[in-house]
Amino acid sequence: MQKIPFIDLGGEGPLLHFAHANGYPALSYRRFLHPLLAHHRVIAIEQRPLWPRHDPPPVARTWDVLSGDLETFLDQQGVRGVIGVGHSLGGVVSLFTAARRPDLFSALVLLDPVFYPARTAWLTRLTPMAFKRRIPYVRKTLGRPDHWRDQEEAFAFHRGKRAFSGMSDAVLRDYIEAGTEKTADGVRLRFPKEWEARIYCSLPLVWGALERCAVPVLGVRGAHSDVLLPEAWETWQRRQPGSAFRQVPGAGHLFPLEKPGASAQLVLDWLAGRSGGCGEGL
Repeated sequence: MQKIPFIDLGGEGPLLHFAHANGYPALSYRRFLHPLLAHHRVIAIEQRPLWPRHDPPPVARTWDVLSGDLETFLDQQGVRGVIGVGHSLGGVVSLFTAARRPDLFSALVLLDPVFYPARTAWLTRLTPMAFKRRIPYVRKTLGRPDHWRDQEEAFAFHRGKRAFSGMSDAVLRDYIEAGTEKTADGVRLRFPKEWEARIYCSLPLVWGALERCAVPVLGVRGAHSDVLLPEAWETWQRRQPGSAFRQVPGAGHLFPLEKPGASAQLVLDWLAGRSGGCGEGL
């Protein structure tokens, strides 16, 4: 197995691993991660879609493959007892890994993870790929531009899109810098839209992993999230009654990017209230 690439942001204190969302490389979250550095050493895996020349796996295995990569990475680095923080896709990947290997984590912070009712996840999995490509957000992902003359043109394009409207210019520039790479005739998205669509095409089955998870969990939801819907939020709280739960007011699914300072402080406050160890490795 190749050495899995990662980013070391530095910092002082217990080791914290951050797992990013679908389509948003880790340094897109620079404004969210920076406040954590005063209390934690922060590392972040470069997920498989960011590796060169790696085609997406079969739809049904996508989430498990990404979770396996995280497990491999932590083993490669000799890490034990890390604090796992993950947003959206990254939250589910962290949960799956912790449910399978609780020795790798001392705590989990799951930021608006992709938790859908089991019936919805099964229906999506059983839908033929030809029909999945007609799902609006899949069709939109595959059909949108992913190549521009330069980063300024890429910034202007995204600045006008609804999905990015809650982000400040500074956060959006972090996303453009982290999420694009140079080509012979401009810049393109580093996270291929084919990968992004493939991840959307297979919703994860999360509830069994939640019940097997043996490490402390903080669950955080954007109050206006259109991903972690109220039904799933309530189910999560019923299935993990010993966990802590918070909501970020005035924000949606992308709250770590829309309200990075407040989101970081919420995480720090919860971690400060715990008496966990510093972890091992790196």
